Amino acid sequence: MSQHFLLSKAAKTLTLGQVFRMTDSEAETTFRRLRWADTEGDPVCPHCGGLDAYDCRRKSGAPRFECKQCGKDFSITSGTLFASHKLLLKAYLAAIAIFCNEVKGKSALAMSRDLGLSYKTSFVLLHKLREAMAAEMRGRVIGGNGEEAEVDTGYFGGYVKPANLAEKRKDRRFAMNQSGKRKAVIVIRERDGNTLPAVFRTEGQALNFIRSRIAKGTVVNADESCKLERVA
Repeated sequence: MSQHFLLSKAAKTLTLGQVFRMTDSEAETTFRRLRWADTEGDPVCPHCGGLDAYDCRRKSGAPRFECKQCGKDFSITSGTLFASHKLLLKAYLAAIAIFCNEVKGKSALAMSRDLGLSYKTSFVLLHKLREAMAAEMRGRVIGGNGEEAEVDTGYFGGYVKPANLAEKRKDRRFAMNQSGKRKAVIVIRERDGNTLPAVFRTEGQALNFIRSRIAKGTVVNADESCKLERVA
């Protein structure tokens, strides 16, 4: 039996314990390496893409850079989802660690208690992280020539509690007796590759989405009759 990914070393690149043990300079270095991974932490101007910038740190110690090409200044968070926010870099790293390591999600109220933030700040921060994850999915295509992909659907929400007395219960299979809030979560999974989720009202409404997000030449495996279909 293979090891679960969350138990592997690859899933522990950023932990909450590591963040809390960091000094301010170590947190800044970690954030720079995450932000500018291609340059190993060297600043890249978000305005013109210039690689030549010098440190013009504020008197308070806040990291700041100025680009020699366009003359504009920027910070580590400029051009990211954390731009214009006033939290410490350690707080952002801790929020990322909590958000990514919670298997079943993290509520804004719980995060506000863990990090000592207001509920509104935690609420906005969590939505910013979700927005960043959604942006990574935009335009993603699954599969390719000779690759295999699997498609499956799960229905969530819209539960209607039945009446206590059997004679007063309604058949919830009919649309008139449903709440209309039930959603179909479609997941396209490439074998040993990327995963692409989407939400629709019904499974049938997702057909065009599935066709547009699966590359030509991909072997598609669906459930029910385990039918295999090659996308031409």
